[in-house]
Amino acid sequence: MINLRNSPFLWFALLLLLAYSVPQFIPLDPDGTLMTALWVITLVCGTISLFKFKPGTQIRSTVAIGILIMAGGIIRVTCFVEEIFPKELLTSSVRMQGVVSVTEVLKVKEQSITLKCRQEGLLSDSVSGYIRYSDKYILVQIRQTDLRKVFPGDRFYIQGWVSAFNAPMNPHAFDIRKYYRSIGIRHQISCKGPEVLPQIDSNNSLFRLTAKWQSILCDIVSAHTSPEVAQLTNALVWGDRTYMNEEIRDAFADSGAMHVLSVSGMHMAMIYSMLLLFLGPPGAGTYARRIFRFACYAIAIILYMGLTGACPAVVRSGLMILLYLLGKAMGWNTPIWNLLGFAAFLMLWINPFVWMNVGFQLSFLAMAGILFYAQPTIRYLSFKNIILHRTWEITAVSIAAQIFILPVILRQFYQFPLTFIASSLVAMPASYVIIFGSLINICLSVVGIDVLWHWYDIAGHWFILCMKWMAGLNPEMNYSLPALAGLLLFLMAVLFSLALIYLWPLGKKAAYIAGLSALITLGCHRAKQWHVDELIIYHHFKGLLADVMVDGQCISIQDTIITPGSVEFVTRGNRCHRDVIHTISTADEHGFSTPKFNYTSRILLFANATLLIWPAQDAESNPNMVITYLLVDQSTDLNALKSFICNYPDLMVILPAYLKPYPRKVLISFCVEQNIRYWDISEQGYFKMPV
Repeated sequence: MINLRNSPFLWFALLLLLAYSVPQFIPLDPDGTLMTALWVITLVCGTISLFKFKPGTQIRSTVAIGILIMAGGIIRVTCFVEEIFPKELLTSSVRMQGVVSVTEVLKVKEQSITLKCRQEGLLSDSVSGYIRYSDKYILVQIRQTDLRKVFPGDRFYIQGWVSAFNAPMNPHAFDIRKYYRSIGIRHQISCKGPEVLPQIDSNNSLFRLTAKWQSILCDIVSAHTSPEVAQLTNALVWGDRTYMNEEIRDAFADSGAMHVLSVSGMHMAMIYSMLLLFLGPPGAGTYARRIFRFACYAIAIILYMGLTGACPAVVRSGLMILLYLLGKAMGWNTPIWNLLGFAAFLMLWINPFVWMNVGFQLSFLAMAGILFYAQPTIRYLSFKNIILHRTWEITAVSIAAQIFILPVILRQFYQFPLTFIASSLVAMPASYVIIFGSLINICLSVVGIDVLWHWYDIAGHWFILCMKWMAGLNPEMNYSLPALAGLLLFLMAVLFSLALIYLWPLGKKAAYIAGLSALITLGCHRAKQWHVDELIIYHHFKGLLADVMVDGQCISIQDTIITPGSVEFVTRGNRCHRDVIHTISTADEHGFSTPKFNYTSRILLFANATLLIWPAQDAESNPNMVITYLLVDQSTDLNALKSFICNYPDLMVILPAYLKPYPRKVLISFCVEQNIRYWDISEQGYFKMPV
């Protein structure tokens, strides 16, 4: 049972999360009158909550604690924002220079590296005027560089252009601002390799030590295994996905086993089981032995948390295990829901923005699903055969973990792999082999024994092949999930859980109603989207990319130089939102015809509009054709283009994002002078028109 008496921190975390949403609607001044009133409320409620009342009047202290957390949460998030974001966003790019200290290595590619850094005095140069960078952190993107071994605490003197993250330029695209805000970043600085000068001195910390340790372990694995198995090991065991191959990552994602590569509670549980094998049960023995054993457990778990970069999932599970071990060592009996609530409360208090991180949401929702459903599901079926029983346990845990995260996955990623049960049956035992095998081989390599690396490499290779095979079995499912449908699905899961736990018949009926309402909402959404036919020209810097949406189908016009992965990244959000069931791709010089429109010779003919992709020979040879939209794909002859535009005073000129700066500037000036409508996709985002 979950209530305030046995799981107070769960309710504290929910109240804190509610308090963090208040400043979004009511802006607060850290030095204002309202903030002073909140401090007074916090002091009064804190004093009241310390008093003891008679059993019949404990409601007073309960209400006082609730008000204390709400007021304290509002104060905390306001002070936190003032600390890391003391000033407004930069409205334009400014060239700055100064010293930064690395706090986290986010991404490493062949000739670029992305770092989260703490600024130590970034200032603008003399050309831009005196501007001091005020945010606590900044994203540093270094291009054309040979830097590979960068650790937290490394300091660099950099110079480059600082700008705020832009809003998504394509419909329903991933909003990068939300992700980076969850880790305390609003601006980025773009530098080239020669503009980055390493400093001799560095800032030492535990994270720097664990990062170096992680690098050494990665080098050992890479030296004894194939590149694919090394990437799998480094990602699965200690969360280093820096050099992760996209093909391997997509195989795990498409098969439904991506959680294996995201170091989380499952990995922490495996580490705990290994420690349990060597150290013994945490609650056994005398008091002194239990305390000593807890200290050994705590040191190992904290080091592993640092080794994996202290991601939210690992911190959450690590805190839960540490509290569980402490309770066993001290002879306490703490409910698991209280441990989960304490981990959430602590992480939310340290970083009030962490709740916006999708990984944080998936981690806690998956754990909530396991706590609700795992044991009832396991008890639903029983097998005398131990192998079948263990297999059913793994399957039940996988199903339970997916229940609450389903709305988030569909909302964020637009797909839900149907092979997640089968992939979990393979991934769970294989992960044990990878984790324990890598640690054993590393320990043996220290003493010069490398004979087992060959068999380990074979096991890792077969693991990857199984995931690729299962990814091929999984059908492509890209569906939209509107906010209302997602809320109804989550409400259905919560109501059904309460009905199952508390034997509440009315709750089951309410859950069925919520599920049916979600299906109706999805049906209405699809009918609405399929009823609208339109053309979309996407914001893309590598060439032409346009979609014609008609009756739930998509005909994509694109340059041949655009990679399928790039097309997927740009168009996926919009195509999934429109519930596209079929996509046909064609190069821009090819033609096609449907009952509603025709495309030939770079001319797109609709019933009420005509779009021409400049240059097009048929347009010049047919002066009677009425052109309503002109997409400037190439601009080799600006004079001829200007003359053509003058022949159509009602024309809408569309300038794509990949158009070069000089012709863009010339055409914008020309359109302004001639009072001709134009749309600059590089500044205004994607262009959409009904067909």
